[in-house]
Amino acid sequence: MLRFIIIFAIIYLVYLSLKKSLQGGKQREGSTRSRTEQKKDVFNTNRVKEISYLFYSATKDDSTCDICKELDGKHFLPNHEIHHSIKPPHHRCKNPNGCRCSLVYVTEDEAQSEKIELILKKYGGTCNKSTIEKELRG
Repeated sequence: MLRFIIIFAIIYLVYLSLKKSLQGGKQREGSTRSRTEQKKDVFNTNRVKEISYLFYSATKDDSTCDICKELDGKHFLPNHEIHHSIKPPHHRCKNPNGCRCSLVYVTEDEAQSEKIELILKKYGGTCNKSTIEKELRG
């Protein structure tokens, strides 16, 4: 019976020391998470405001599918609903090698970004490249 009490006491002490060390790790992880969450908040509030608009850029070669060719040059505002549905590589792409397109993020400090952003707002948040060029000329 004495052996049982000694073994139990040793196991209990090991348990307490492990519990204490795990709680310390959780506190460190918690503080790391809060910093990570803060960084995400900073990205969501500051960076999104800096993005003026986006445009879809398709790889133009023989294996580019018709869907990607149609989306090529499409401009839209960062908060537009189309942003999430066409984010490359998108599921509708018919290229046997997979979608090779990309979204190009244009910030507010780029040339004419403010004018293009106003044009996009005028057209409901999205329009094609030819409309942008025509509006900028005229």
